[in-house]
Amino acid sequence: MNYAYLNLDNIFLALHELRSLIHGTEKEYYYGVALYDGSEKVAEKSGTIKKSGVVLAMSTDVKDIVDQLRGHCFSVDIDVPMREYKNYAKGVYGEVVSSIKTSKKCDKLDLIVTEGMIIAGKRASEKDTWSLISHSKRPYTQSGSLNPELGRVMVNLSESSQQILDPFVGTGTIMIEGKWLGLNCIGSDIDPSMVYKTLFNLKHFNYDCEILQADATFPPMRETESVVTDPPYGRSFSPKGLSDLYEEFFYSVVELVRGKVVFTTDFKFDWRDALKSSGFKDIQIHTIYEHKSLSRAIYVVTK
Repeated sequence: MNYAYLNLDNIFLALHELRSLIHGTEKEYYYGVALYDGSEKVAEKSGTIKKSGVVLAMSTDVKDIVDQLRGHCFSVDIDVPMREYKNYAKGVYGEVVSSIKTSKKCDKLDLIVTEGMIIAGKRASEKDTWSLISHSKRPYTQSGSLNPELGRVMVNLSESSQQILDPFVGTGTIMIEGKWLGLNCIGSDIDPSMVYKTLFNLKHFNYDCEILQADATFPPMRETESVVTDPPYGRSFSPKGLSDLYEEFFYSVVELVRGKVVFTTDFKFDWRDALKSSGFKDIQIHTIYEHKSLSRAIYVVTK
């Protein structure tokens, strides 16, 4: 069995990303950590999973943990997602460290103390923060652009194995994350300046995606595995104009997508009725607080 230590700022989104990456569901959940079967290296591809690995021992009694680990060599990290267990965790850490050999050259051992449970696991991967920081420094960006972490999460939520389409490509955040994850990426935008900026940003990272100038309500292809996108929802659109744009977009993509559609919007808008009218049945929504004037809603929908 494997463990995934989750971002506590949005646990439900992190769980959804984990389920998308393992194409299944967790076997057990304790606050901040999910136990699952599948790849032990899910964290390295994720935006909300801090680290993951293989469970070595698990118990409410520290003596059971010590018996399993005694004599082995580890470099130990301890995580306590629930504040009320801080003092208890200090004792757990002391007993475990006194029973093993410790060295920075040895495997990393994660001790996670939560809900009275002690989970000891050998770390296999961590979130790739370096690539996210690098992608945040792309040459072109603009106010309201997705951050790379959220773009990566959205691509993962699509569960794509081959290809994504972004018909509102903007400055290319989703294309960059899709390509980094190894997917074929096709993007379009009605604004030629956005096409130029996306191509420039992709070239900066030596990434290759197909980027076209096209209206999002008339996609430049007949079929795609999934759609991952960040449509406009700013002040430049009247409420009526925004509603028309989204409804036309929903009707256009429902015909061409084989899998999921993942998109963001201002949480103040509710697109569930419009999605159902255009043919989507399964609708999941996550709300992400950005700052005092914007909270985003992430929609994950299927036909």
